[in-house]
Amino acid sequence: MYTQGVLAKLFLTLPQRRPKIFFGWYIVAASVGMNFYLSLAFFQGFQIFFLPIVNEFGWSRTLTSGAFALRQLETGVMAPAVGFLVDRWGPRTIILGGVIVGGTGMLLLSAISSAWMFYLAFAIISFGVSGASHGIAWPAVIVKWFHRMRGRALGLAMLGPVVAGPFLILVQLLEEALGWRLAIFVLGVGLWVLGIPLALLARPHPEVYGLLADGEPVAAAKPPVQGKAHEERRDRQDLPGLTVAEAVRTRAFWALVAVFGIHGLGVSGVMVHQVPLFQSVGFSPREASIGLGLVFFLSGIGRLSAGVLMDLIDQRLVLTGALVAQALSFLLLAYLTEWWQVIPFALLFGIAFGSTIPARPILMGRIFGQRAFGALQGLVQGAAVATGVLGPLIMGLAFDLTGTYAPANFFFAVLTLAAAPLALLVPSSQASA
Repeated sequence: MYTQGVLAKLFLTLPQRRPKIFFGWYIVAASVGMNFYLSLAFFQGFQIFFLPIVNEFGWSRTLTSGAFALRQLETGVMAPAVGFLVDRWGPRTIILGGVIVGGTGMLLLSAISSAWMFYLAFAIISFGVSGASHGIAWPAVIVKWFHRMRGRALGLAMLGPVVAGPFLILVQLLEEALGWRLAIFVLGVGLWVLGIPLALLARPHPEVYGLLADGEPVAAAKPPVQGKAHEERRDRQDLPGLTVAEAVRTRAFWALVAVFGIHGLGVSGVMVHQVPLFQSVGFSPREASIGLGLVFFLSGIGRLSAGVLMDLIDQRLVLTGALVAQALSFLLLAYLTEWWQVIPFALLFGIAFGSTIPARPILMGRIFGQRAFGALQGLVQGAAVATGVLGPLIMGLAFDLTGTYAPANFFFAVLTLAAAPLALLVPSSQASA
């Protein structure tokens, strides 16, 4: 301990040279890499395994969708806990643990022989990826490393699924070559191999490295307190913003819960059934995978533009526009019959869905500050994901009863359009308790 203290003091007396590349951008890149792989292996890519599993076991789409609904329920329930744990233990610990648990769940999933095993393995994977994904932990890191460029940094950090979009066809080819069981096993091992090193890059805040947010050097840095524990758990009283108790008493908090809760219902349904839907209207498995990849590739426009636009104009207008576009995309999906129609659907749905990804952490950071960012982000995400439990079930039930997904898409369109005015209730500046 004494030696560490001497070395820390010596380090701070040496001339500090500003790095050519701010370390915060390495964290942004790590977020992209982690969520690129999670998108391929689970969030989007798992749609490719939906029908092979249904066909092998003879399950209905409603029953199979129940596991995805369980994923929504578990990640919704876990989101507040993940947020609190991120604030308490630091994001790096949560991301690393999530990678290990998620990979273990995928290996278990590759060996299932019954519905209850399918549900259990899916629950374990969901438990893990709720900590490793960019829903809570990665934004909690990035808001501490960026202030002036926070919107752009968050928009870039959430491009993992966009980069993954064109590569989703590789998951389809992997399934065709190896079968769904061995393909999932390989993807689970890959999560460990790639995810563990990336998780270790999630450093909690820049002051430990003699920097301020956006890479500005600290004029007179304080000696770092000895030990890793302090690096991971900085005194939250020094951070600006509201506590959880103060935030939940504001209109802004409940407006965000309502907007993202309603929005999550339709999005979750489409995220599970998009590939089966494309195949139900006559597309081949490869064409369906390409269509899915196109959606997530085009979502990059929304992820980037929302971050930039929210730095420049009223954030409420950006969120309202995204909800209206989302509703229109559901209408297009209800009438989808030809391949060319995938392009306008993918453009609208991709941009709208992509815009809401960075919008939530941007709004949370600007309205409530950093003091309880992880916990509040988890609470709002938990509400959004919890409502999304019904989305996959509604889609599966609609198809089982009518042979088409159109009724569910009409319902989602009306509901999402009704949520658009709620976005205007979100304040444009920091709320007061």
